Amino acid sequence: MESTDDDRLHALAATIDPLAAVRDRLAREIWPDPQNNQIQKGGVIADGVDPELDDLRRIALHGRDVLVRIQQRESEQTGIPSLKVSYNNVFGYYIEVRNAHKDKVPPTWIRKQTLANAERYITEELKEYEEKILGAEEKMLMIEQRIYAELIRFLAGALGVLQRDAASVARLDCLQSFARIACERRYVRPVLDEGSVIDIRRGRHPVIETLMPVGEEYVPNDVLLDGKDQQIMMITGPNMSGKSALLRQTALIILMAQMGSFVPAESAHIGVVDKIFTRVGASDNISQGESTFMVEMLESASILNNISDRSIVLLDEIGRGTSTYDGISIAWAMVEYLHNHPTARAKTLFATHYHELNEMERMCPRVKNYHVSVKEVDNTIVFLRKLERGGTEHSFGIHVARMAGMPAGVVARAGEILKNLEHVYGNNEIVPSRTPRVRSRRAAAQGVREAVEEADRMDGMQLSMFRLDDPVLVQIRDRIKGLDLDALTPIEALNILNQIKGIAGI
Repeated sequence: MESTDDDRLHALAATIDPLAAVRDRLAREIWPDPQNNQIQKGGVIADGVDPELDDLRRIALHGRDVLVRIQQRESEQTGIPSLKVSYNNVFGYYIEVRNAHKDKVPPTWIRKQTLANAERYITEELKEYEEKILGAEEKMLMIEQRIYAELIRFLAGALGVLQRDAASVARLDCLQSFARIACERRYVRPVLDEGSVIDIRRGRHPVIETLMPVGEEYVPNDVLLDGKDQQIMMITGPNMSGKSALLRQTALIILMAQMGSFVPAESAHIGVVDKIFTRVGASDNISQGESTFMVEMLESASILNNISDRSIVLLDEIGRGTSTYDGISIAWAMVEYLHNHPTARAKTLFATHYHELNEMERMCPRVKNYHVSVKEVDNTIVFLRKLERGGTEHSFGIHVARMAGMPAGVVARAGEILKNLEHVYGNNEIVPSRTPRVRSRRAAAQGVREAVEEADRMDGMQLSMFRLDDPVLVQIRDRIKGLDLDALTPIEALNILNQIKGIAGI
C-alpha cells in the first residue's frame, strides 16, 4: 500500500525524541529569559540550583541589609545600644564599641584597634561576610560557569539525538512554511520529470505579487522552453515593462519546484534543471579595476563556459555597457553560441533593447521573438506587462524619461531629435556584419549631428533655449554642436558640462 503525505509527515514527527530529562534540566537550571545572553557575563543560571550561588546573589543585591541585620542582632544580644558595624581599607569590616560599654564585649570578639573613646573588634562572621561580599561578583561568575560546563557535558551525551531532532524539526518547519504560503497565495503543485521542457502557464513573481498596490493584480505570463522548437526566447520591450521581472520569476519558479515547494502559477511542468545562470543588473568592481562592462563580460564568459543541456540561462540587456555596434555584435554572437552549441542547448530567456536581434528568428530556428506589450494613449504609455508573440521596434525611452520627471524641455528636445534620427535612418536597422545594412560609428555619429541640426532648423519646434537673439545661448549651442558624441569619455563629458555651466553663469 502506497504511503500518503500524511503518513510520511506522521513518520517524520515520530522520529522526534522529546528528551524529557534534558528539557526538564534546562528548564530548571537556565533562566528562560536571561538578562545576558553570554555565560561570560553571568545571570544565566536560575535561582535554586546552587545554595552558595543563591547566597552570593543575596549578598551582592542586599549587602547593606545584611550589615544592618548583624548590627541589630549584636546590639540586642550584648546590650550595647551604640554598637555599629563599619568598614575601612585597613582591616575591612569591624564592630565599634564606645569605652563606656567595652566591658559588655563578648570574649569571642577580637580587638583590632583602640581609639581615644572607643575600641574596634572583628568577628568570624564579619570576616566570612567580608570575603563573600568583596568577591561575590567574581565567585558568582565562577559558579555559573562551573554549572554551565556541567550542563554542557550532560547535553553532550544527548548530542546525536538533539541533532536528529533538529533535522526533523527543520524539515517540518520548511514543509509547514511551504504549505502555508501555498494556501495563502494560491500556488499549484508542479510536475517534475526528467524531460527537457519548461512549460509555465500564467506564472507570477512570488515576491512582487505581494507588493502590488491595493486593487491591482500581478499580470501572469506563460514561458515555454525546450531543446527542439523554442530553446531561446528573445524578449523586447521598453524599460519598466516587466522584462526583468519575467526573467526572475522564471528562475524562482524553477528553483521553488525543485526544492519541493508549490509554485505561483496556474500550472508548471519542469524538466530537471542542473544550473540557473543569470546576468541581470549592473555592477562594477572598481577596487579591482573592473568596469561595469568588464564585470558583465566576465559573468557572461563564465556562463558560456559552464552551460549544459539542462541549464537555464537568463540574460538581461547584454552589451549595453559599450557602444551600440559592439553591444549588438556581442549579444548576437552569444545567442548564436547558445543556439548552435553541439552538446549543450541551454534553454535561454534573453531580454534586450536591441530590436535588431529580432532578425535572429529568421536565421536560427529555435530562437523565437516575444515582446512585453504596452499601449500608447495620448502620447503616454500604459504598461500592460503581458508577454506576446513577436518582436517590437519601439523602446519608448522618451516616455519613460517623462514618467521619471525629466524636465519638459529635455523631453521635448529628445522627441525632436528622435524624429529626425528616424528620418535620417529610416528603417535601416543596425545588425551584425553578415547583412549589408551596417553603418560605421563615424556615420552614425554624423547622422546624430545631422538630426540635431535638422531639429534646430524646424520652424516652431525649437526650444526657446536655442533662439539666436541671446549670445550666451548661441555660445552654448555652438559648444554642443562641435561635440563628437560617439568619442566622448564620461570624464570629458563632465568637464564640458562644467564649461557650459560657466558660460551660462550657473
